[in-house]
This record gives sequence, structure tokens and C-alpha cells, in this order.
Amino acid sequence: MDGTSAAGPPGSDAEPTGRWRRAANAVFCVVAVAGIGLSIWAVVTQVTDLRARSESRERIKAGCGGLVDPDRVLGLNGGTDRVELSDRHHVTTARRISICLVHRVGEPGTTYGHFALSLTMYPANPNADERQVALDDEPFELRRGGVDDLTAAADNAVPHPLGDGTLGEYESHKVTARGLCADGGTISSVEASAVAKYANLVTPEDRRTLALLARQAVERAAEEQGCSTELPALPAEFPEPTFALAPAAGAGGTCAWYRRLITAERRGSLPDRALAAPAGKASAADACLLALGEDETRRIWPAYEKTTKRPRDLDMVLLHSPLWMRTETVVGDGTRGVRTGLADRTTISPGTAGTEELTWWASSVCDGRPALHLMQVSYPYDRIVPDRLETLFRAYVDDATARRGCTDVVRPDAADFARN
Repeated sequence: MDGTSAAGPPGSDAEPTGRWRRAANAVFCVVAVAGIGLSIWAVVTQVTDLRARSESRERIKAGCGGLVDPDRVLGLNGGTDRVELSDRHHVTTARRISICLVHRVGEPGTTYGHFALSLTMYPANPNADERQVALDDEPFELRRGGVDDLTAAADNAVPHPLGDGTLGEYESHKVTARGLCADGGTISSVEASAVAKYANLVTPEDRRTLALLARQAVERAAEEQGCSTELPALPAEFPEPTFALAPAAGAGGTCAWYRRLITAERRGSLPDRALAAPAGKASAADACLLALGEDETRRIWPAYEKTTKRPRDLDMVLLHSPLWMRTETVVGDGTRGVRTGLADRTTISPGTAGTEELTWWASSVCDGRPALHLMQVSYPYDRIVPDRLETLFRAYVDDATARRGCTDVVRPDAADFARN
């Protein structure tokens, strides 16, 4: 060895190499510290999210009476870990009607609609049930004045049966399940509705989750109140509910009776559009919505104007007062407290038939349970087709009762159609 140092003389390549090494070590240290910091932050965030989810689960359990799986509720609309519940509402089987409202927490100080559960406990004694249920109003109300061709689509889909309808029915954002209790108890039936309260369209996956939650709520509420009931399994298929009305000449399901009627007879001034759902043999609630499109309304309007002294302006009708009619059937405890009319809200009772303020009703007994069959007609459409209403309603009632095997059918008299 000659004793010469391994380091090169000043200005050699070894000096910048050393500086680069020291700089790289510094960067490595900074990155390492940052990585540790990020790891700690990730752990803190994960712990915070877990705590928030745990608290949200407890809120849902408490507010919704322990009737639904909190994780399924949290998983709706893409999922969330943070929810709040309305302090004003609480589900309990001790009350006949109760509801819980779950709000999704957004930015600090903001909440959004997420989920609602409503529970109805029908007492075995119908005279002890003081519920009052108004019939649905205008089916195109949300679209009035803001769109062309007002009756091209409805505000809501008509109810679709869960399977054959024994378990309940569903719409676009809502699923209702019910269980009938065995005789001898204090409860006649239990009904629960699971509702998506967010603005986004409900996906098929979320709709199935809503169905699971509604069925679960009925099952748990029935058990809690000693109601012996057997609930069918959920169906394998959930046909997508639609809002768009289609040509009535091709209508099926709950509007098939109308297609058959206008095929056998001239349609004339009757509706050319229909909104139907699959027809469930055991459905406790179904409907058929019929309406005139813009072109058909323009076609029949001149003849109507000649028959009345004070006709409405056609443009106002097209924008705000569409011509429509709706038929629907309600079976079982849902027939209690049904009311119609804009002023006095006349009670529509099972076992009766009649008319009041643009509504006609018939009744029957389906599988031992009371049933109501209804027809609503918009004004002034009732004045345009008065000679067709009795035939129309009879065709609907005959179909609805035959499909369910109903007996003891009571229909309105001819005079009930004449006086309106």
C-alpha cells in the first residue's frame, strides 16, 4: 500500500457524489417521516370512521325500533358511515302508526334525505282504528306548467306486486310489505314501508335492499307483538317501475282490462295512453292510470266546447288540467278510513257502492277480506265521457274481482253515474 487516501483531490468526482448521497438521505428521511405521518393519519381516519359508523348504527337501532338492519340502511345510495335521525319521530310497535327518518350527514352543518321506515299496526277490532286515508290526488301535479305533452309521464309509478302480491308491493322509491296475523290476537295485520329519501334514482340493488328492510321490519314487529304470520320470500325478479305512459292499445297487466274494452268497442273520447304494472293475483293494492295525450285532447276538445257554456281554455288544459282517469283496488285492512272528496271527505266503506266528487266505488269480499274498487276521473273529463263511465267501471270491477276470486260484489247504480 502506498498510503494514498481513497478520497480524490479537491474538485474530483467523489465530492459531488457525497453531496448527492447526503441529499438523497435527507429526502429519504423526509419521505419516511411523511409516510409515517400518513399512516398515522390513515389509522386515525379509519378509527374515526369506525366510531362514526358504530354511532350511526346505534342511532338507527334506537330510532327505528330495532326493526331493521342498520348496515343495510347505511349501505343505501352508495353507502355512508354518518347519519342522524329526526328527534321528532320514533318507530315503536306500541303505537298504531309510527315513522323514523334517517338523514345522511354531509359537509359540517348539512344533512340530506337518506331513508324512512313507516310502521302501521292494524288493530283486530276495525272499530278501534281511527285512521283516515285520502285518495291520491292529481297524478301529473309535479309536471304541470313545466313540460310539453303533460301526460307523457306520471309523477309516480303505479304499484308493482312483490311476487303474486301476497307479501306487498313496490314503487320506484318505496317498498311496502305486510303480514296478516292469525285470528284471536289484538293485531289484525302489520304493514311496513321502506322508503329511499334521496334524489338519485333507486338502483335495482337498492330496491331489493328496501324490500329486505320492509320484510324484516314486518317480521320483527309481528314477533314483538305476538302476531303469528307467515311471510313469503322475496321474489327473484323486480321489474323496473316506469313513469312513462304507453299506447293503451297494447296495455297489459293491471290495464289489460282496458285494452280488451277498447278492442271490443270503439275508443271514441276515451284515453289513448296507459300506465300499468304486472297484475298480482293476491295484490292488496294495485292501479291502472289512463290519460289522453296532447294530440287526442286537441282532437276531442272542439266537440266538448259546443256542449258547455263555460269551457276551459284548451291551452290551460294542456298545461295544467290534463284529462285522466285512474282505477285502483285495495284489499284488507287498507280499506279502513278511506276518504274521497275535496270538501267533506266522504268515507268510502267496505260493503257499499256509490259516487262522490269525481270518484266512483264498488266493494267485494276477496279471500274473506273486504275490498274496495275505485275509479277517479279528472274534471272536466267526467263531462266529456259521461256515457262511457258506467261501462268502463263495470269492466274494471269485473276484471279485478275475477282475478282475485272475489264474491259479494256491490256496484254503483246507473243513477250514480247519471247524477255526476
